[in-house]
Amino acid sequence: MALVRNALIAAALTITSAGASYAWEDTPPLNIYQLAYPVEWNGKTILLGARLQLPAAAKGKMPAVIMMHGTGGIRYSGVYYAAALNGAGIATLEVDQWGGRGLPGGASSRPKNLGDNLPDIAGAYHLLIARPDIDASRIGLMGESMGGIETLLMMTSHNSDAILGPGVHFKAAVALYPICWLYNHVPGAAFADLVDAPVRIMVGSEDDYDGGGAACQQLLAVLAPKDAAHVSLRIFLGATHIFDSFAGAYEFPDPAANRRKGGVIHVRPDPKAREQARDDMTQFFVTAFKQP
Repeated sequence: MALVRNALIAAALTITSAGASYAWEDTPPLNIYQLAYPVEWNGKTILLGARLQLPAAAKGKMPAVIMMHGTGGIRYSGVYYAAALNGAGIATLEVDQWGGRGLPGGASSRPKNLGDNLPDIAGAYHLLIARPDIDASRIGLMGESMGGIETLLMMTSHNSDAILGPGVHFKAAVALYPICWLYNHVPGAAFADLVDAPVRIMVGSEDDYDGGGAACQQLLAVLAPKDAAHVSLRIFLGATHIFDSFAGAYEFPDPAANRRKGGVIHVRPDPKAREQARDDMTQFFVTAFKQP
């Protein structure tokens, strides 16, 4: 981890942006940095890019949330969620897992094993705790789809101890439409012995990737009581996979869908669910961080 701590790269100037530049009105003035940090991948050191957004008016150390994208890569929803968190005085670091690897995104870019890219999260974590403006005791994690899978994996003691260090864990985590069926069914997807931190799962009832909300309910039902106490679930009625998309309705084939037999995934943007998910996530982290 020393390499990660000592080789942080601040790669761009600070930018101040006002809320008028966005489609919503409550975005605060921000200090924005384009950063890069090293990770080991396929036997070599590569640099991953990340966008750090800091509320410009914040005083003292602030909490932060690391944001992990889905298989398709960086999407506009990341900006949407980050702005709401920034408005609550929370810094955000949105990681690009594909650019530094030269990958286009999509199913072909996924790692062979579910946990192979978890060191990406460790690098982002060490980047943040090295900054004097970030409160290292209040760092959270959120992810969408593939990023949601990674998020839940990081909230197990096994992965947290191995990736962040013994006894170190995130303060809170939100997983948007993760593939709940995977857990405790697929090698490398054990979900048990969770860290002592709140976990929030949000998913659509009509998510046809692998059972959607029903699969997440089943996952929570079989957790040990001490683990289930850490996890809460919100199901958006009628919502599909990637319900927070800003694009039109679409569908795509995915070889990992249908319990890894392959299938077609249907996406219908749901503005109401998207807004509710944004507000739910923001309040969840505000509460977990004890943010005024």
